[in-house]
Amino acid sequence: MICPECRHDNIEGVDYCANCGHDLYGLDQPDAPGGHQGVEFVREPLRNVPAKGPVKVSTGDPVALAVRMMQHTDTNCVLVMNGSQLAGIITPWDILHKVAGPNEDLNAVTCGQIMTADPVFLRDNDAIAVALNKMSIGGFRHIPLLQGATPVAVVSIGDVFKHISHHLA
Repeated sequence: MICPECRHDNIEGVDYCANCGHDLYGLDQPDAPGGHQGVEFVREPLRNVPAKGPVKVSTGDPVALAVRMMQHTDTNCVLVMNGSQLAGIITPWDILHKVAGPNEDLNAVTCGQIMTADPVFLRDNDAIAVALNKMSIGGFRHIPLLQGATPVAVVSIGDVFKHISHHLA
C-alpha cells in the first residue's frame, strides 16, 4: 500500500507507514477519505480514452481489402458494415483462423463470410469499467463505440491501459 503522505510502498494491510509512521488504517478501502483514489478512474466515460476512428468495409468486400486496410491504417480490426449498420468485426484472429492458408484466395472470400457477427459495442458515455469487463468476459481486445447506430471509434484494450496506466503505478 502506497503511503499518501510520503509515497513509501508498504506491505499490504499494515496500519502505519514503515517510513513516516502515517496512519494507514482503512486507506485500502475503495472510497476511504484521505486514502488513495481507489478505482475512481474506471468510472470515467470512454469518450475520455483516445481511440482510433473506425476503419470500415462492407459485407460483400473481399477479405483481401480488409487485410490491406489493416496494413495501411496500422489497425488490428476492421468494422464490417451492412449499409449504415454495424454487421460485424474482423480482426487478425478471424483471418488467421477462418481463412488464411497457402491455397486460399483472399479475393474470393467476403468479409461477411469470416466476420464475427453482431459484435459487442458500447457508447461513448459508458464507463471504462464496463469496457474492461466486456473485454475480459468476452475475450476480445476491441470494442466499437457507437453514437446512435453509427460507429465513431474503436477502443482497444491497449488504448484503455495506456489511458489508465498512470493510475496503476
